Amino acid sequence: MVLRFRRELELTRVDKHVPVLVSADNRFILYVNGQRVGAGPTQSDLQHWRYERFDLAPYLHKGRNVLAAEVWNFVQPPPALSPDMTEAQRRTALAKVQGKQSGRAAQVSAGSGFALAAVLDQHRDFDTNHDWKVMIERGHTASPLLQVWPSSYYVAGAPESIDATAIDWTWNAPVSSGNSWVTAMPVLKPGESSPWSLSPSPLPQMRFDKVGSGWVARSDLPGAEVFPKAPLSIPAQSHVKVLIQRDAMISAYPELTVSGGGGARIKVTYAEALYDDKGQKGIRDEVGDRKARGLIDTFIADGGLRTFAPLWWRTWRFLELDIQTAQEPLQLEALRTFETGYPFEQKARFQSDDAELNRIWQVGWRTARVDAHETYMDSSFWEQLQYVGDTRLQILISYAVSGDPRLAVQALDAFGSSHVDGGLTEAAYPSSLSNIIPPFSLLWISMLHDFWMQQPDKSVLIRNLGRTREILDWYSQYLQPSGLLRRNPHWNFIDWVKQAGRLLPRDRFPSFDANEESCLTTLSYLGGLQQAAELEQAIGDPQRAQQYLTRANSIRDALRAQCWDSQRGLFADDPSRQIFSQHANALAILYDVASKDEAREILGRITSTRGIEAPEGILPVSYYFAWYLIRAYEHVGLADHYVDLLATWRDLLKLKFTTWPEEPGSTRSDTHAWSAHPTADLLGIVAGIQPATPGYSKVRISPHLGALTSLDASAQTPHGEVLVSYRVRDGKLTAKVRRPAALPGVFVWNGREYPLARTVTRLSLDR
Repeated sequence: MVLRFRRELELTRVDKHVPVLVSADNRFILYVNGQRVGAGPTQSDLQHWRYERFDLAPYLHKGRNVLAAEVWNFVQPPPALSPDMTEAQRRTALAKVQGKQSGRAAQVSAGSGFALAAVLDQHRDFDTNHDWKVMIERGHTASPLLQVWPSSYYVAGAPESIDATAIDWTWNAPVSSGNSWVTAMPVLKPGESSPWSLSPSPLPQMRFDKVGSGWVARSDLPGAEVFPKAPLSIPAQSHVKVLIQRDAMISAYPELTVSGGGGARIKVTYAEALYDDKGQKGIRDEVGDRKARGLIDTFIADGGLRTFAPLWWRTWRFLELDIQTAQEPLQLEALRTFETGYPFEQKARFQSDDAELNRIWQVGWRTARVDAHETYMDSSFWEQLQYVGDTRLQILISYAVSGDPRLAVQALDAFGSSHVDGGLTEAAYPSSLSNIIPPFSLLWISMLHDFWMQQPDKSVLIRNLGRTREILDWYSQYLQPSGLLRRNPHWNFIDWVKQAGRLLPRDRFPSFDANEESCLTTLSYLGGLQQAAELEQAIGDPQRAQQYLTRANSIRDALRAQCWDSQRGLFADDPSRQIFSQHANALAILYDVASKDEAREILGRITSTRGIEAPEGILPVSYYFAWYLIRAYEHVGLADHYVDLLATWRDLLKLKFTTWPEEPGSTRSDTHAWSAHPTADLLGIVAGIQPATPGYSKVRISPHLGALTSLDASAQTPHGEVLVSYRVRDGKLTAKVRRPAALPGVFVWNGREYPLARTVTRLSLDR
């Protein structure tokens, strides 16, 4: 449902500041005198429902003013879920609602409503009350999400339809001629408790920046290439397609302005890539006769000068206009594009003598930005959900490139506030759907550990520490006398794994032996225990830290006894020792189950000669879990191999990706931020800029340049920017390091440490 709210008021003067607080369920766009002020509320759950703060003064004038808001809610109420339900019953109940759902899965709701409250008493005339009018906009509707891509999991923005013949186009004008306005009424009855626990948004407004809309890549209409730089006329009684291509993927609000063409139907398709007749993608900028597939908005013209715009932003690289005109020609006046997303500022840089590495860094940063909004998102096109596993890696990019931790704190607190099955966090949150992935709760502990190393604000950790205890207590019920974990009843997702080009089903990875025990899930638990112990020792309960370490040592012994295959020199995925993966062995190295000498040999056995690829007989990591494989290399002093591992991303460049895909081969998503981690690691490993101590109280600069002979880079820290410049000539490394005065540090090269005694330090060292 789409609602319009309107308030007309006379002002004899305009104060210098007119602060107001605004919220809605689900979403609003606020206008004053026809100008867009802002949107919201920042996405959260009912227990932390957000309101935005705006200053209306710049938009007001003496005399008659119009405040207006566009409010919409496409969310179906959640189904009733009994604690006694099996997982299959839960999924069935959720699927019934999902089949009718038009709202994003990430969006929760308690019912439609809008609220505006002045901060100062002298502005109480602005408050939502009986002076506000409301109408239902029946000409703007949404369709169920299943219509977008029935064969794939799509839970992002709904297809929207705008029928210009049914719209009151004066709703936001100085004078409204509509006759559907009624007096707005309170949502809550007197004495009724509110389902929304309101709190201020911790985030800034999302970007709304006008950018270029691209160019016509293909059309069956002669002369179409003038659009969108110039208007384009579509003849009467014709069917025309115009495919518009951008140079790179974008998340943005599109606005299409047309005139004339009464009765014309315009379908707008947003596509990450184009598809051949077999439904396969190819080189991503190749057009030919490939087809656009994706979300479709539908607009119906009424003959007037109209601007059509969906309420929610879209993600695309290709936008196709499919136009069927009626008895009169339609004029395409303009296509405007307003890029949106979290307002990260790129402060870091990476510029080397290897052009492909530079492009890998840039593509990763673009991916991170396209997938960061009011929450981090796994994929801005497909799901728009904040998942723990994805978010951990996205946060690390944010720290290093922008230095802005606010979206990271939002994520940490959001997951910490979710509770499911007696102790776990939700795997994706906020969300109207429950998704239980126990290993992701362990990765949330890892996110806190990362924050502890990267940021000095201990309050975030202190308020979330209790949740780490609940997670580990939940896991303890599945710890067997053998020292390994048995299977729990939920989805124990570790990674998407392909074998012989096909994705392994959930029940085959991770694997469990005849006793329902797993080495791989136990390794994940071991990591959680170790990291939680460090957090407890630093900011919590040292006695509990020791208990965690004692349990971790016992589990480590069990893993060595039951999962180490001495003949193959590898750790198996389960005690039957029939399945071996890069995952289990990377974690065994990372969590010190393998000795340092064993680790170096293991890495040689689980990787091939090309990037992150696995040899035959070893289950491979995806682009996502490659981050943990890379950590294993770094953990045992083999970070010099990192540039070679990036051969996998070099191969992706050949396919002309402008954002990184979800998985190898025939991937669903072309915009998946969990694959963007090289942007952080090119700064942290190749340029070598990393925290040396918790809270980033000290910097450690340890470059691993591979074959590079020139590199200029910088990374953000809580204390400011660290800049490095490296040149390699005639067997010598010349390094220049600039650091903030409040950030002491060391430079590490060939196993030796050199103190950074000055804010600008120059070193000349043997290669």
